Amino acid sequence: MERRNDYKQALLIEAVIHEADALGRSTAARRLAEIGVPLEVAVRVLTRPVERRQQFDSPFMKRES
Repeated sequence: MERRNDYKQALLIEAVIHEADALGRSTAARRLAEIGVPLEVAVRVLTRPVERRQQFDSPFMKRES
């Protein structure tokens, strides 16, 4: 899968995903829809995070080797 070229959109998606645990998946899915993320992409990023295109390094998230 290719890396996303819209950095602003990628940051918005990352923020919603980061909040998903606190908000719940349905709220996160609605927020992703509001910023124009297609349904199939929203489902994928919320339910299968290892299949995401690009994950930004964060001191709060652990990366698996």
